[in-house]
Formats: sequence, C-alpha cells, structure tokens
Amino acid sequence: MGLNDTLSAEVREVNSSNHANRLRKNGSLPIIYYGHGLEESLSLTVNYAEFKTAFLATEGNRFLYTLALEGQEPAPALLKDYQVDPVSRKVIHADFQKIDPQKPITVPVPVTLVGKAAGVERGGQMQLGQREITVSGLPADIPAFIEADVTALGLGQTMHLSQVKLPESLTLVKTADLPVAMVAVPKGLKAEADAASGVTAASKAADKKGGDKKAPERKKTDKK
Repeated sequence: MGLNDTLSAEVREVNSSNHANRLRKNGSLPIIYYGHGLEESLSLTVNYAEFKTAFLATEGNRFLYTLALEGQEPAPALLKDYQVDPVSRKVIHADFQKIDPQKPITVPVPVTLVGKAAGVERGGQMQLGQREITVSGLPADIPAFIEADVTALGLGQTMHLSQVKLPESLTLVKTADLPVAMVAVPKGLKAEADAASGVTAASKAADKKGGDKKAPERKKTDKK
C-alpha cells in the first residue's frame, strides 16, 4: 500500500448535503483536495470501493496515496482527515493534501514482526507494543510497512523503537523510546526459572561459606 494505490478523482458540484448523500449512494466518496501547487481547495469525488480497498482491505500504510485527477499529473497525496458515519461506520468524507514529491513528509507506518524470537522458542510469549512507527522521508521512500526482526529477542527482553532497523532513506521520529515487542515469561516458566536460580544461589552460598572457613592455626613451640 502507499503510492501504489491510485485513486481516480473527479470534480464535483457543491450544492447541498442532499447532493453529497446522492453521490455516496451512487458509490462515490466526497473529498476535499488542497495543498502543493493548488491555488485553492478542490471539491472532488473518488470511487468509494477503490478507497475502501486501499483504506481497509489492504494491510499497510493507510495515509499515503496517489491521486489522479483528470487534466493533471497523478500526484502523491496524504489522507489528512476523514469522517465516519456513527451508525454504518463507513467513511463519508475525507480531506487529502497534495504534497511535494521532492520534500520529506512525516507519517506513521505499520510495523510487522518477522522471525521467531529465541525467547518464544524457550516457551515465552510474544507481546506487541507499538503498532506503528512514525518516520520521515521522501514520499516515494515511504514503505507500506516496516519489518522488525525479533529473532534475537530472548526471554524477558524488549525491543524498543530505537532498535528497529530502518532503511537508510528514512529517519525515525519519536518522542519516547517505546517498546515495539517483548517476550513475556509465563508464570509457570518463571516459577521454574526462579526455583532453578534459587537452587543455584543456595549452592553458591554454601560453596562460599565452605570456602570462607579458615584453616586451624598451628602454634609454634620452642624447642628446648
């Protein structure tokens, strides 16, 4: 998903809310298009089925698209806002911002975990943290999703945002080094580990106690 998802747009007349409702019934989604190179905002429509497929049915970045308006070159556009019907939960209106393809943008991108963590192999449970990573880069470099390799993650260990390997063309944007994934230790496994560590600790204490015993002193006797 991303710039590969092209939405064909058409100019619409702005009459009334009833007119917008008719457009929706006919399978169109009313949108506002504004931004780079546009002197004023435009009232357009896109095919709702196309938008729904890109927005809901496809896994990946839901904010970056290519908008194709008749008479203009297809251009990258950011989904800046949208309205949802409280009953049907369908998107009924959206705002798209035309962006400069030569300037970096900042967008959240979904993160997907790859690999089987070493801690999971030992019985741990994988837990998800941040579902999205906010990055900055040129529109063409923004991926549909970012992979986080958790193979080396051991029991009780956590991967944070700063540990996710990004493509060189992207920069991580973060306010806090939040967790992306963690391998939790189940109660049964934790009790077993604690018991084993308890035995080990007791053995070490016993060895240390034994090693601390001083050899009996030998008193010298004067030979007569």
